[in-house]
Amino acid sequence: MIAAVAARPRAWLERRSDQTVLLICLAGIALGIALFLVVPLAPKFLQLNAVPTNHDWDVEPKPQGLVTPFWLLSMASFAAAVWQWRRGRRVSLRVLVGGAILLTLLALLVPPVASKDVYAYSFYGKVQSFYHANPYLSFPDQHPLDPWHAFWSWRLTGPVYGPPFLLLLRGVAMLSGGSLLTWVIVMKLLLTAAELGAVALLVQVLRARGGEEAARGWPVLLIAWNPMVLQAIPMSAHVDSLLLLVLATALAAHYRGRRTLAFVLLVVLFLFKVYLGPLAALYALWLAAGKRPAAWAATVGRLGALGAGLTALAYLPYASAGTSLFTSAVDVSDHYSSGSPGNVVRRLLAAALPLGGVSPATAAAAGDRLGRLLAMVAILVAFALVARRLRAGADPWPSLATFFLAYLMLTPWVFYWHMVPLLGIVAVVPWSLTSLVAVALSITLVPLAPAGGPALGPLRVNAAADLRDTLVAFASRYGGAVVALLRGWRAGRRAPAEGVAAEPRDHIDAISLSTRSS
Repeated sequence: MIAAVAARPRAWLERRSDQTVLLICLAGIALGIALFLVVPLAPKFLQLNAVPTNHDWDVEPKPQGLVTPFWLLSMASFAAAVWQWRRGRRVSLRVLVGGAILLTLLALLVPPVASKDVYAYSFYGKVQSFYHANPYLSFPDQHPLDPWHAFWSWRLTGPVYGPPFLLLLRGVAMLSGGSLLTWVIVMKLLLTAAELGAVALLVQVLRARGGEEAARGWPVLLIAWNPMVLQAIPMSAHVDSLLLLVLATALAAHYRGRRTLAFVLLVVLFLFKVYLGPLAALYALWLAAGKRPAAWAATVGRLGALGAGLTALAYLPYASAGTSLFTSAVDVSDHYSSGSPGNVVRRLLAAALPLGGVSPATAAAAGDRLGRLLAMVAILVAFALVARRLRAGADPWPSLATFFLAYLMLTPWVFYWHMVPLLGIVAVVPWSLTSLVAVALSITLVPLAPAGGPALGPLRVNAAADLRDTLVAFASRYGGAVVALLRGWRAGRRAPAEGVAAEPRDHIDAISLSTRSS
């Protein structure tokens, strides 16, 4: 019965042209944005960013429109578009670019939604341009009378970003002057331009590598049509679009044979966000792979010295902060994201240990420490496994993508916009298990329900309820990726048994799951 019902829309799709099917998917994404975000939120754009304000946007939830129906319609349409693309349906690059422009223009009309980061960025810029202070020695509550203070979050924490981004924010603050609305608009336009520039560069990478002409629009579909990216960049102006641009440039440099430049660009990624450092380390290990021990050590040492020198030069303008250059990043590492595997371990121990006579406070502290420790160990194991499989002469980027995906799935502290740079790698490497899981995670990692306001009254600890909520969050945010991973492993094991020729396994994710590879 179910198969018969499912067969009808499948048969209807088979009768439609490739362009018709993908345009229907585009219409679904666009309608989700227009009906549920643009219509309710665009009229509030000017008022929402008005200064001064009587609201405290670090405490009160901002208007977020109809987030749940937006995600249900737009993400279902995007998932259908990816599914049809993987089945071999293609449209011209012109159609894909036209769709990307339409979706981007719609997204730009939406004020920052489901994230306050662009307002936090404004503090890091303004504290340099207006207060002439070192941002690594500053935090928002040092300036409670500033007219922008009501918009600033992380009020007792300094920046977790590196010098390249802070220098950029200083320039934007000088350009914006005293207008917070100007700040938001400039950041949205600047970071959207970076995202679209990165997508264009990734298309050029595929073009330079040859292959099927019609498949070269894959980066446009995967990134510029992705509702997660649209919410993260054109709507909410996250720095991760700059990471995507730097990463796309590194990919272009690599495939043109400029390997040292590619390594330098990966170090620049680390200088934007610390957790991207392992990508540079893995790339350095690949550059040294296959060499004799002395030459291997010399190569790793030379690249390590180059990376350390670039880091020291980048932080030189802020050197007066001393050890405070790194304390903010350490402070943030103490947090847990709802639903992360580390948080599941944390909540499980907090709920289970008291059953054995451990005090609730001790159980909570043990869970907090062990959840973080196990996540760190798992990430180190993933790094070691990927590093061992790096081979001279083999493309390292699929392996780097595998580690990046493993990190995002294992780290206790992650947000959906952290997926954006990974999609840049997935856009140009052969379709694989990593690609499938990354796409699934980009669809599900975004919270489906809008964020609520802070809890009122005394804080009540209920370990069982916390565990239940965390398990529900894990299922909703990671469940799709876990299912894709398990099904992919199963398909990979079954294929050789059925006599299907498998692709070379130079890295741990080289199992093609598509009917047509791009």
